[in-house]
Amino acid sequence: MSTVESTAKYEVSSYRWVVLIFFILIAIVTQMIWITFAPITTESAQYFFGNESTTSLNLILLLSMVFMIVYLPVNYFASKGIERFGLKWGTGIGVILTGVFGFLRAIVPNYWVVFAFQIMCAIGQPFVLNSFTKLAINWFPEKEKALAVSLGTVGILLGAALGMLLPGMFLSAGIDIILYILGGVALLFMVLYLIFVKDKPDSPPNAYSDKPMELGIKGTRDLFRKDFLLLFILVLLGAGVFNALTTGIDLLFADMVVPSSLGLGEDAIGILGGVMILGGIVGAVVLSTLSDKFRKRKIFLMLAVGTSTVFALLFYFVHDFIPLLIIAFFFGFMLISALPIGFTFGAEMTYPVPEETSNGWLMWSGQLSGILLIAVVMVIPPAAIRYNFIIYAVLFAIATVLSFFLKDLKDYEIKQ
Repeated sequence: MSTVESTAKYEVSSYRWVVLIFFILIAIVTQMIWITFAPITTESAQYFFGNESTTSLNLILLLSMVFMIVYLPVNYFASKGIERFGLKWGTGIGVILTGVFGFLRAIVPNYWVVFAFQIMCAIGQPFVLNSFTKLAINWFPEKEKALAVSLGTVGILLGAALGMLLPGMFLSAGIDIILYILGGVALLFMVLYLIFVKDKPDSPPNAYSDKPMELGIKGTRDLFRKDFLLLFILVLLGAGVFNALTTGIDLLFADMVVPSSLGLGEDAIGILGGVMILGGIVGAVVLSTLSDKFRKRKIFLMLAVGTSTVFALLFYFVHDFIPLLIIAFFFGFMLISALPIGFTFGAEMTYPVPEETSNGWLMWSGQLSGILLIAVVMVIPPAAIRYNFIIYAVLFAIATVLSFFLKDLKDYEIKQ
């Protein structure tokens, strides 16, 4: 039995932290499965095809890119699944797909078999990623909602960071060993989730969880009013760049200088990606906490896209490894931390539309733009690949201008 603290007419269960922990574990493994091959693109091309031709490298990029492609049609069904079956079993569909097929990836060392299992894991991903605001609404009090979403997002970021770091660190053991390790972890977390996660507490913890949601086509249509459309475009641009940067990181930073005195080799780019995501983890906790404390959302979103414009330009001009690490950390701190704030804000501004619906459409926008931006990475000549960062800077500049037209949280709060 969980202990309960009373706050006004709502009761807050301490078991919320147990549920959150297991959602974080699932988010970690989902992202590790997604990003496995990104930091070792060239080595994976050698493993599966025995060469590093343009075709082979693009097929390896497709192993990660397929997650974004699949997300587009599956997003709607994932949101409806969570709405219909509840938090535990709606998300559980994705948990089971990730656990089972994440392990099966290691069984047959054939590209097309692994690709098929990646598709199955990709089908499961939206059921996990669309659940974060639902988790916060079901289990957490008003003053902890953005923090809960940010900690859930930390799971995404930590999984991506580990997915960047571990393949390079264990590369000497072999790609097959890497796949077995990740597959075993996926199965373990699946079992723990099914045992320990509950759908909701006995009593509602906040005003949003205590009121009926607006379901059906009308609810989805009502999402796309002016304010949510602006937020949708911000996530389209910001999350799209993040997805493209993490997926294509091995190629985007292929020409960076790595001083030999650091003793870094093939894992250098993985370290760079890991540091960027580490910055995002720190920023997600710090800035989401401040957003909840001051009851502000707009200013944090403006800062995120505004500073990211500058950092994207610095990525273009700076080539040395240590300065790149510093830039990557602060880029992650500002940009990635905006995601949980944006997801929480989306649920608040579109209430009473189900939060998994707003969350899902925001995720959808980032997947769509990520596909387009990764396609640019795949077709642009290697000698000009760093021009991608100029494209990213322009997109962030556009997002900065648009962010000024957002309203703030006070215009959407409901009475408790």
